[in-house]
Amino acid sequence: MCKELGLWALLWIGVLTSAWGQGHGFRMGLAMDPNVSWMNSRDFEHTTNGGRAHFGYQFMADIMFSERYAFGTGVHVFRTGSQIEYWEPTTDSTLSRVSRDYNNQYVELPLTFKFRTKEIGYTTYFGRFGTGLGLNTRRAAEEVRYVGYTEEDGTWSPVANPAIPSPDNISTDFATLFRASLIVGVGLERKIAGATSLMVGLTYNNSLFNTHKGLDVVKVDGTGVPRFSDAGEALTTALDGHDSYLALSVGIVF
Repeated sequence: MCKELGLWALLWIGVLTSAWGQGHGFRMGLAMDPNVSWMNSRDFEHTTNGGRAHFGYQFMADIMFSERYAFGTGVHVFRTGSQIEYWEPTTDSTLSRVSRDYNNQYVELPLTFKFRTKEIGYTTYFGRFGTGLGLNTRRAAEEVRYVGYTEEDGTWSPVANPAIPSPDNISTDFATLFRASLIVGVGLERKIAGATSLMVGLTYNNSLFNTHKGLDVVKVDGTGVPRFSDAGEALTTALDGHDSYLALSVGIVF
């Protein structure tokens, strides 16, 4: 994964250098980015549960190829994550049900192409497409864990009335350090005075690789019941999923 990120970085550095040489100027700005994020299951052995509201902010920089085309970059700081649920082997004779609510923070370098319309009544509309290279700067989650299945004499049975504890805060190394993403966005800039504009945009950001690290989950059938081998052992697989978010950006461009 690090090699792939390095190749992407070299590609975009080449594009950036080419744009710089064109000499069409720069536009910079600051924006707030509240978002709604959610988790996606790739292994289909764990479930996801709705979205969560988070907050972010960013410094934006457009390197202009021309009046209508630009290379967009900057620094974006945001949080993402929501709730997932899965079965986890606790001991040889017990399975725990785990509900984990993620709240991860990233610093991302967006690398996008930006396409702009001509000014229409003091307003310019734009679309952008590209990728982001992110670094995880904070791993945090709340977790509820309780025993839900027990084994006796080779037979697994659900616990009738499991004791469900209060959530615990965890901050172990459960998320990958790097995050590469697909970025797609649309928006508008409304001229205020001179070269200063109000910017409003909508951005979809989707992680391309597995968010989770070092977690094994129990395989389940179509109804969510844990699966066991003929020898009575829980069947496990590595937890595989990623996060996505939809953000509303509001800021000032100079």
